[in-house]
Amino acid sequence: MTSRSGRPRTQGRIWRRAALLYLLLLALSMVALRFQLVAPASLSSGIAPLTRAFLEGAANIRFAYNTLVRDRDLSQRYYTLQQQNDVLRQRNELLSREVARLRQVTQIIATQAPNVVGIAQVTAVDPSPLLSRLTLNKGAADGLRVRMPVTVPSGLVGQVVQVTSESAVVLSLVDPESRVGVTLARNKGGRGLAFGAPPDRLRAEFSLGVDIRPGDVLVTSSLGGVFPVGIKVGTVERVLPLGPNDVNRTVIVKPAVDVNLTEDVTVLGGL
Repeated sequence: MTSRSGRPRTQGRIWRRAALLYLLLLALSMVALRFQLVAPASLSSGIAPLTRAFLEGAANIRFAYNTLVRDRDLSQRYYTLQQQNDVLRQRNELLSREVARLRQVTQIIATQAPNVVGIAQVTAVDPSPLLSRLTLNKGAADGLRVRMPVTVPSGLVGQVVQVTSESAVVLSLVDPESRVGVTLARNKGGRGLAFGAPPDRLRAEFSLGVDIRPGDVLVTSSLGGVFPVGIKVGTVERVLPLGPNDVNRTVIVKPAVDVNLTEDVTVLGGL
């Protein structure tokens, strides 16, 4: 059996051994610090390129990351600016169109008639080659009525023949049911009557005593009482030969307005 007196001796030996180990490690550390080895120059010069390559690689990676982040931010900003630019472009187009409409109204008031009801947009054109009718995006709610003249700065378009609360149908001059009184612009004489001649011309009849030639400009007359006087209708394209029984001179007229290319029209108040 182990006596109680043996325990203190055992613990004393453990402490002594620990102290010796501590002193030994302390001595070894002091010797290592005193005789620290310096790497040979050849070894340092050999690993220098590797170190430099590693540092350059790290710098390149950091630069690439920063560039990627910057490009991503620039791409997002470009997308945002592009959206803003699209919105501004649309607003500019709307403003430009409104300015053009106001100019159209001003020009028509100055050159054709002062009683402008408003401007309407052409939303549909009759697809039939035998008819020529336009649908407008305004109707009775906007003050439009049947028989109101419809025009543009370049000349007469036709007249309103059908109206709903929000739309209207315009009978253009080249429709076969169209009739418009005309006269020569150069001498404001020689009244005639022009009829629609589909798909894109008019036939006008004048008395035999009227001196009419190709190139003459025809404007509206008071005949019929629908259109204001003096609005351009078209230009005489050719004069048909007279037959033995003809009592009127017939001419083919090219209309001043191509309804297939018309987008906005001005509606005038009825006479």
